[in-house]
Amino acid sequence: MVSAPEFSDCIQRLLSEIGYRHEPFPPYDANFWDPFHLWISNTLGPTSSWGPNKLVELEHTAGGMIERSFPYASIELKLLFAKLTAIATLIDDSIEDEAVYNHLVQFSAKLYCGEVQQNGILALYLANMRELSDMYGEDSVLRGFATVPWMNYIDACLMEKQILAAERQQSRIVDPQQLRRFKNEDSLALKFPHYLRSKSGIAEAFAAGIFKASKDQYLPLTKFIRVLPDLAFFIGSVQRCALVL
Repeated sequence: MVSAPEFSDCIQRLLSEIGYRHEPFPPYDANFWDPFHLWISNTLGPTSSWGPNKLVELEHTAGGMIERSFPYASIELKLLFAKLTAIATLIDDSIEDEAVYNHLVQFSAKLYCGEVQQNGILALYLANMRELSDMYGEDSVLRGFATVPWMNYIDACLMEKQILAAERQQSRIVDPQQLRRFKNEDSLALKFPHYLRSKSGIAEAFAAGIFKASKDQYLPLTKFIRVLPDLAFFIGSVQRCALVL
């Protein structure tokens, strides 16, 4: 396992190679933050078990990520990505809840069959996915890039839980500290990090937001398809680094 100093050196080398420079947060944009705050407080909050402090942190994290990721995007697009990012964070945090897990298992089947999502968080997730799909109009290819990764994210959460459950059973570890150490050092997920990150990183969706930053914008697929794979990999890798810092 890589030690903390070595890991820090790797991060610093990456930031140097990509020419990273710190920039302060952009000026407060009431047109983005005010409706996002109301949505977190009045819509997402009541569907979750999180208290006010965690919701405030979620609002700052999800909103700040999207504000920095899409500086030239329309308010409509930024709000949709911020909402979906906030919900995805909640889903990841709730995966150990058996009731939530049982709803997640049925998410894709209900979506494909046109059935109502019984879980409030998942119903909200699907509603925002549909709004994002509408945002891309008749561009079916870019719509797929923008929406399918949010569906794959659910599958990735289920995959991680099944892997961890199998490893718990195999290792028969009971002590929580030992279990966390086992998960960090010997997890099966570490054997195929690129694949798992391709499922959980939602990178293609973020890339689609770059190439269509507003509902009226149109950019031919031939103008960006060659850079999309590398861009998606870069986005997923940077997200992973941001999560562990």
